[in-house]
Amino acid sequence: MTIAITNLQSRTIEWLRYPLMVLIVILHTDTALLWSMPHEGPPETLYYILRTISLVAVPLFFIFSGYWFFRQPETFTLDTYREKIRKRVRTLLIPYLFWNFFAWALQLIVVVLQGRLSIKLFYPQKILDIFFGIGEGYQGMPKAFQLWFLRDLIVVCLISLQLYHLLHSKRPWLLIILAALYILPYPEQWHPIFKHLPAALLFFSAGAYMGIHKMNIVETARRVPMWLSLTVPTLLIALHVWLHSTWNPSFIYIEHLFSIVAVVPTIQVAATLVERKDIKPIGWLAGSAFLLFAIHPLITEYLVVYPISKLLVHPDHGHFWLILAAEIVVPVAVCALLHAIFSRLMPRTTSLLTGGRVSNKSQTKQHNNG
Repeated sequence: MTIAITNLQSRTIEWLRYPLMVLIVILHTDTALLWSMPHEGPPETLYYILRTISLVAVPLFFIFSGYWFFRQPETFTLDTYREKIRKRVRTLLIPYLFWNFFAWALQLIVVVLQGRLSIKLFYPQKILDIFFGIGEGYQGMPKAFQLWFLRDLIVVCLISLQLYHLLHSKRPWLLIILAALYILPYPEQWHPIFKHLPAALLFFSAGAYMGIHKMNIVETARRVPMWLSLTVPTLLIALHVWLHSTWNPSFIYIEHLFSIVAVVPTIQVAATLVERKDIKPIGWLAGSAFLLFAIHPLITEYLVVYPISKLLVHPDHGHFWLILAAEIVVPVAVCALLHAIFSRLMPRTTSLLTGGRVSNKSQTKQHNNG
């Protein structure tokens, strides 16, 4: 692996992180307020296209996590495993617990102000549901639903030693099995908490496989012809939108298939832009990526959905786009501002609550160090 291609890979991943986080925000704009606006016709079609494209974000974050987890050191021993898990307590577990507690505490404040506080909110099974999604209240997600990603990432990190022994031989049959488990529907009688785990297993393992065998992500993606890597996802987008418009439940299979194949062209296009245009992350904006991930649903709910729903009386098609823009721009702007303030006033606390992700530059260094 040459220095040039290794550098391109690092720069590509570094630049991709924030745009992918914005795609996560777009994926979560399906609020009741947005859908209450007139949206039939082109607005609905364009919105489904945008949401379909956004599906590539989570797989890539899992791939990057698996890759950097195994990229260093050269061998993966029990001592290496223990050190990796120790670091993930700081970078994953502490932020996961804190931001779930933050979302829960904010809800309690709202409930108290509304005079609807109930002792049931403090039952042990309710606490487990809030923090881990074990109960039925949040359909297998924690209270801060977007943090299912961190929860499942913690799970696959805990079984990383077993994954290493399965993936260290250059026979990627396990990835094929995991892809089948991801695409196929899981039995309805299974607990909802298992709904997302196949995604974590597949994409984390895909990144792990490349990390274990010291493969370059950009170089690997470029082995697929560009025309093919762009054509297949485009056809899947069209099929996915059509299935949605006809209320066909099989759209979920197309979503999973798109999530797999869209990874390649995303990396290819990003690497080309970085290589030819020398684009770089905007430091003050990219540094707020984790905070955006952690609190964007709360910002959307309390700063966009709630106030607008009280003010808007006669909605029309134009309001659909205005609300969609607000559900994207407001969380991005608020999180960038909050991160700039808190990282300056309380850098250590900010680092702790974002898993050490104070700046985009330090984040890249952290990943390179395993």
